[in-house]
Amino acid sequence: MNSSFTEGNMIWIVLGIITLLMGVLLGFVAPNLIHLVLFSAGDLIHIKTPSISNILFGTGIILLSIFCFIMYFKARKAKIAAAGLVIVSVALIAVSITNYSVLRDERILHNELLSLSSEEYKWSDVEEAILLKRNDEIPYDTLVLTMNNGDKLDFERGPSLDQQKFDRIDFILQSNGITYELTDR
Repeated sequence: MNSSFTEGNMIWIVLGIITLLMGVLLGFVAPNLIHLVLFSAGDLIHIKTPSISNILFGTGIILLSIFCFIMYFKARKAKIAAAGLVIVSVALIAVSITNYSVLRDERILHNELLSLSSEEYKWSDVEEAILLKRNDEIPYDTLVLTMNNGDKLDFERGPSLDQQKFDRIDFILQSNGITYELTDR
């Protein structure tokens, strides 16, 4: 019998397959669910998780499954390559989770893709709001908030940002003296 075909080595193949299957499923929803759990509170209006977060999370999980497949081999170079894959995988997963925008009744939280800390804005920090009309290429209206430091945050008025949530945002903006303009793209 082949000495590399042992129960101890085969566990890595099984772990790799399980990680790959679960990673494909979780890649689509895990960052969204993590943000929902982290930011759920009574004053939550909307959480925006960019699709790049899901892509990075899925890529990190695929690299983690490749790590499991590489650990099947006993060579020292394979173990070093696997350690590098784990580091890259954890970094990708961490970066994917730290990319979000959260609208609350009292404040706006925003974290860029490679930022180490999130920006916190008050609604009074919004200088201008523009509602861009949808067109043939883009199916949803997009609300663009320009902050006093020049940052622009955009939120698609799609199924996750329904009319009731949008009305809350409109009320908060009007309470702070800001009316949005409806403009073409």
